[in-house]
Amino acid sequence: MLSILLTIILSVVIAFLATMDSSPVNLRFGDTTLTAVPLFLVVFYSLIVGALLASITTIVNLITSKMTIMGKNSDLKRSYKISDKLQEKNIKLEEEKSNLKDKLKETQPAKKFPFSLNLGQKVQK
Repeated sequence: MLSILLTIILSVVIAFLATMDSSPVNLRFGDTTLTAVPLFLVVFYSLIVGALLASITTIVNLITSKMTIMGKNSDLKRSYKISDKLQEKNIKLEEEKSNLKDKLKETQPAKKFPFSLNLGQKVQK
């Protein structure tokens, strides 16, 4: 916004310097003709119209950017909710896994191997 203001100020200064001669000009808009319009008014009105168009363009860009950001924020919130639900589901599944392991240990008898492994130990005779 500051750049727009600086541009306007600079344009006014240039317009003032360029229109030291306020000679009358004729403006034609199709079939309509305006006669004896001072040149500085033509330049000034052109500057005002340009500034308004630039401001409108800037405002439209700001609004579309804001709407895009708001859309991204809602997507981010949605993904956080999904992530939280998945974490809760993961915790429940881990608990269920632990419970099933405990039940499996309870239902299976302790297995004993028919031989013993004496790895790394010397066999005594």
